[in-house]
Amino acid sequence: MKYYFQYIAAILSFTLINCGIFAQNSTTKIDSNNLQKSLKVENIHSPKKAVIMSAILPGLGQVYNKKYWKVPIVYAALGTVAYVFVGNNKNYKMYRDAYAGRVDADTTNDLILPQFSTENLREIKNIYWKNRDLSVMIFAGFWVLNILDAAVDAHLYTFDIGNDLSLKIHTEISPVYNSKTSFSYGLNLSLSF
Repeated sequence: MKYYFQYIAAILSFTLINCGIFAQNSTTKIDSNNLQKSLKVENIHSPKKAVIMSAILPGLGQVYNKKYWKVPIVYAALGTVAYVFVGNNKNYKMYRDAYAGRVDADTTNDLILPQFSTENLREIKNIYWKNRDLSVMIFAGFWVLNILDAAVDAHLYTFDIGNDLSLKIHTEISPVYNSKTSFSYGLNLSLSF
């Protein structure tokens, strides 16, 4: 049993430890202008800009991220919830006014929605009130979800999703630094994106 641990330790040290460390030649001159030009990144896609645009106007962050197909989904979700809000608000006001007319001292208002009792009017009013408030919270949730979607898309804007994703395994033999006869052996795993 103890030999297994020695074999595992030997394999791990063989594959994970590589003694060859190479540095840049100190005689190489670096031209600072060429270095700045080569390191300059053009048109960085900003997640902050996508978040701000999507917070101001839903769907604008998706347009900035060039995900045009998401804009109708955003507006369908927000429009549906807004439609539900308007219906619940209208019914809430109708049953609220009928309930208020029923419980006041004026008896002429008692004929509004006579098919419902006073207790039924109060319960129906409260149901529409809760549904109206719930639709406001759902609307806010979809708005925040729209902002989060724009932020995630902006962060993943330059992510390559190609068919050339692969894992290659290679053995590696490297010379040990300052030695002409010693070599280090290793296993190289390369994941191509």
